[in-house]
Amino acid sequence: GREGERLYFAVLEGPVRWEVVRGYLDGVAGGLTRPLRVFMDNASFHRSRGMEGRKGAWRERGLTVGYLPRYSPHLNPMEGVWRRVKGFLMPRRHYGGVEELREAVVQALKALGGVELKILGEGT
Repeated sequence: GREGERLYFAVLEGPVRWEVVRGYLDGVAGGLTRPLRVFMDNASFHRSRGMEGRKGAWRERGLTVGYLPRYSPHLNPMEGVWRRVKGFLMPRRHYGGVEELREAVVQALKALGGVELKILGEGT
């Protein structure tokens, strides 16, 4: 990445619905010390009324949400992150369970360098 850029990620347990994403972004907005722009893909839970209704409050706290153009994986930096994680950082093998897979993903993301890890549900 470029100087000063960081990859922030959270491991969200269970099904991801708009309420989960909104809660995560509420937490991000509440802890900002400088403006932040977040880009999301066009998953239906990112575009829900519940998400749209929160944008004004987030903006007041310095968080602006934008969306990538539809069908544009080449513009989504997470596509490159996942390609590196799946292609190089995680062994191609069968994982014994969800917890083992989760730990392998977290370790791979940490290995990318310059990463700040936040796992929801564990001391957050």
